[in-house]
Amino acid sequence: MAKKGDKAFLEPQARRLYADGSSLTSIGSILDVSVTTLVRWKSETKQPHCDVDEWDRARSQKRGNIQRLRDLFEDQLLFLEGISARERSASMMDTLSKMGALLERWDKMEKAQRVADDVVKEVRKAGLTSETVDDIRRQILGIGE
Repeated sequence: MAKKGDKAFLEPQARRLYADGSSLTSIGSILDVSVTTLVRWKSETKQPHCDVDEWDRARSQKRGNIQRLRDLFEDQLLFLEGISARERSASMMDTLSKMGALLERWDKMEKAQRVADDVVKEVRKAGLTSETVDDIRRQILGIGE
């Protein structure tokens, strides 16, 4: 388990993982922090006048941005399909290509995070040490650096 004083290092990582869609249980396994501690950290970010805490707001905003990009991509694609090839400009096609690349990168990152979470769970089940889990995450999966 994380030691007292690790919050400054671990809390930003936990918040990022949560915004990316990981569950508190999964984050706890990845960072070796109890779910109770994560719930406390999360609740500490709630302002009295707000309905949601900063973690939930970041998650919602990130998902909202990605969904807006997906919607924009679909709109652009439908528009380009509706016009003739002569009416299509290089900049239109470039924009569509860039949006598609961003969405593809996002999907790959989401998939890598899910795989990383599964690997960490299995490694912990096998009884390996936290140091070994951290090494696997850092060296093989590129997470936690």
